[in-house]
Amino acid sequence: METGDGVLAWMVLRQVGDYGEAWRRHAVGAGASAVAEPGPFRIRVQTEADLDADRFEMLAWENPLARDGPASPFWRQHGMPVGLLEPGARPLVALVGDRGSVEGLRLLGGGLVLKIEYGGAAVQILLSGVGRFPEDGGIAIKHTFGLRVPLSVQRLLDFWSVAGRPAPRNGKGRGAGLERSTGW
Repeated sequence: METGDGVLAWMVLRQVGDYGEAWRRHAVGAGASAVAEPGPFRIRVQTEADLDADRFEMLAWENPLARDGPASPFWRQHGMPVGLLEPGARPLVALVGDRGSVEGLRLLGGGLVLKIEYGGAAVQILLSGVGRFPEDGGIAIKHTFGLRVPLSVQRLLDFWSVAGRPAPRNGKGRGAGLERSTGW
């Protein structure tokens, strides 16, 4: 799955009867509550049962009937952008603000997948070797060729292009309303 295509793919998958049946079987077997870890945003902990969601290219089950849930699930992605905690970076929750959301999935192997949804699009970032995500934690993104995105990135539009997705639109033209300064 390409970065950013998850919202549309999830809208389609929610309508697939096979996924709905598989979700119901999972929900009955796993119970209704998912284990969470503390953090500045919701962080689910992946379970052994979640590994079965891989047949739908997902890292964890997501309730297809939840209309107030995330716009997209955690997708299995090859080439997911890699990030790391960055001291002094703007806190991730503040960066996204109230127009978007951040959610995490702690993988069984210890990595943390961050999913950032903003303006009808979603991007996932993989953090390796990260324990508890700090309340004021910010991140840096690494290019596939090993360079970090500099702390001087000034607009959320830059983040979306680095993550491999055109910036979301809000109906007023490219990037309208996203011009506030957002250093990492």
